[in-house]
Amino acid sequence: MSQYRIYQIDHFDPIIVGRKIRVRVMVYVILAPVLVFSFAFCVMILKINIGMLFAVFLPLLFIFYVYRFHKLGSTNRHLKVIGKLVFTRTGIKKSIGDLSMDYDFQSIKKIELKKHLPVAGISGSLSDNFTYILRIIFFNSSPEAIVVSYLPEDKKPNINIVQTLKTLKNFIKTEISIES
Repeated sequence: MSQYRIYQIDHFDPIIVGRKIRVRVMVYVILAPVLVFSFAFCVMILKINIGMLFAVFLPLLFIFYVYRFHKLGSTNRHLKVIGKLVFTRTGIKKSIGDLSMDYDFQSIKKIELKKHLPVAGISGSLSDNFTYILRIIFFNSSPEAIVVSYLPEDKKPNINIVQTLKTLKNFIKTEISIES
């Protein structure tokens, strides 16, 4: 069906990395109107021309935000691809480097999909995610967590990992939970 990239996260807990970036993005979004209104309030108190707001402060604010979002987006660009994950009707094929593993859906108890890194940059919106954490729980209670890309490698614009797992729900009996 679909083939997705597996990424290496250089942190002991990948969930913390995604949470930190999401918090930073929300702080920047909340901070923009606060800064504009506080500067406008200072301009009104000091009785300076309102053109000063548009001539000085807004370009500086714009440059700051472009720089910060570019820096946040560089986190996503510098992730290292270490393998591929392929979903089929019978199972999941994972290949990392030279190691290849096949997981049959009959041996999988549950598949969980959680949001990980947001698309942090000028090109994305706040609701988009760059990566997801795919957690596979087997019947012998051993879990495996993998950081996978949102879009497939073949760049089909109409299917992503969330839609792939929703489609798999129709074909397999394995429990699938998707964090939205």
